[in-house]
Amino acid sequence: MQQRVMLKISGEQLGSDEYTFDLNYATRVASVVVALQEAGHKVACVMGGGNVVRGSKLHANGFTNQVIADQMGMLATVQNGLFLAETLKQQGLNNIRLYSNIPVESVCERFSYQNAEVLLSNGGVVLIAGGLGKPGFTTDTGVVAQAFELHCPIVIKTTKVDGVYDKDPEHHSDAVRYERIAYSDVLANKHIAVMDKAAMAFAADKAITIGICQPNPQDVLALLGGDTSRGTLVS
Repeated sequence: MQQRVMLKISGEQLGSDEYTFDLNYATRVASVVVALQEAGHKVACVMGGGNVVRGSKLHANGFTNQVIADQMGMLATVQNGLFLAETLKQQGLNNIRLYSNIPVESVCERFSYQNAEVLLSNGGVVLIAGGLGKPGFTTDTGVVAQAFELHCPIVIKTTKVDGVYDKDPEHHSDAVRYERIAYSDVLANKHIAVMDKAAMAFAADKAITIGICQPNPQDVLALLGGDTSRGTLVS
């Protein structure tokens, strides 16, 4: 079934240890967007910025102004949006528009629901940077809020692991992957940290399904088709 899909593009998917902006990584992300488009889905993406700046690292280094740290992070997402937009063009997609929730008009257009809605309806790819335009909100919260605004019934968050586990699979060999799990169970389990609790509560309130899988076309398309052998659906 063709549908609107909101992708969360984290900074770690665009940058490597060697390069802050790694074209090989970005091309992998772009392949997911291209595959979704070719399958007839309407695609919007919310950009993260962790490859450029992370608030936790700033804090660990003695930087304590959370507002400024968040503003730095929002600016980082604009850089990632420019990077992904150009990578998508190299993959043959031209109907792309980068919007920002913070004013950077010399670089990209300010986010407008009306303009983004028209572009998405006409099959264009919507990229959204700048978080929610205010400090204090995570990219997780931003992606769910933008999914609600653009009438996307599902958010796909691609990660290093292939779904939601009952505990961290990188540290526990006996971790069990869920194929499907309720919002309430995610919110109640402190060991499940695939998305921050505020964002998950917002998704539950608005009945927006959250899909968690690895960042490759086959897994994302399978999850959208209801095949949970390659990921997890939270609903």
